[in-house]
Amino acid sequence: MQQYTYLLHFNELSQAEANRYAEELRNVLLNASPEIAVQRERDDPGTQDFGATLVLVLGTPAVVAAATAIGNWLQLRTKASLTIETPDKKIVAQNVTRKDAARLAELFLTQR
Repeated sequence: MQQYTYLLHFNELSQAEANRYAEELRNVLLNASPEIAVQRERDDPGTQDFGATLVLVLGTPAVVAAATAIGNWLQLRTKASLTIETPDKKIVAQNVTRKDAARLAELFLTQR
């Protein structure tokens, strides 16, 4: 099975908020599917925090579950702005509505 890697960065938040959101979204993703692997990574190795960047590794079946979980989480966190990076593209998601959440899943599938 092919695996895909995505980097998730929080935009325009304090370091404390970004860390809190990273842990919250990490837990949401882990609960969404057992096929989702996600870990936190520090932007600056010199800091003592756990990191506000999420590294998401997905097999094909988990892509839709992850995109749906992220879209649903973003709908509840209107203050959050998230950049999702693949080796080739960047997607910026903010102020997500229900319609946008469905579109986010579609973008995940085309960004593989």
